[in-house]
Amino acid sequence: MEPFDFNAKVLGRTLSTSISNLPSFAQKNMLNILEQGGIKNLDADIWYSFKTVLAIYQKIAKDFGPNTMFDFGKSIPEKAVFPPEIDSIDKAFHLINTAYNMNHKDGYVGFYKIFSHDLEEKKIVMQCYNPYPCDLDRGLFTAMARKFQSGVRVVIDESKPNKKTGGNETWYIISYR
Repeated sequence: MEPFDFNAKVLGRTLSTSISNLPSFAQKNMLNILEQGGIKNLDADIWYSFKTVLAIYQKIAKDFGPNTMFDFGKSIPEKAVFPPEIDSIDKAFHLINTAYNMNHKDGYVGFYKIFSHDLEEKKIVMQCYNPYPCDLDRGLFTAMARKFQSGVRVVIDESKPNKKTGGNETWYIISYR
């Protein structure tokens, strides 16, 4: 995982939100990894090097596995405050890219884009062109969809390129009831 732009920065809140949702013993492990990565006192309002944050995520994924990354992704919308006009799954998924850009600055960081949303089939196809782990994105989409729908299933579209196999993007199919 490498940033697309080495000048890019990420708001500490993205890390602190994920870590604060973990049990206390796991929080201690994550804070140790942050410290090893050069972030001694995580501050939600400080901008950190995107390269450093991605290296920390890579270490967490290696040491704790894909389920931890999935949980990190799920924690993002759990703590987010939604404007009152965000009252549907469609509006929420259109908001993801805006929120992503609000939490990153000083360089190109990629994007999240709804490619299609079939209301009859209750299926959204998302393109994620960013350097974050696939399991983090999958967790984000799962939690976001569950805010508005039930029976949520999020899978990687294996017919397209994905980050797990060395690509820069991953396509997801989000289905719901």
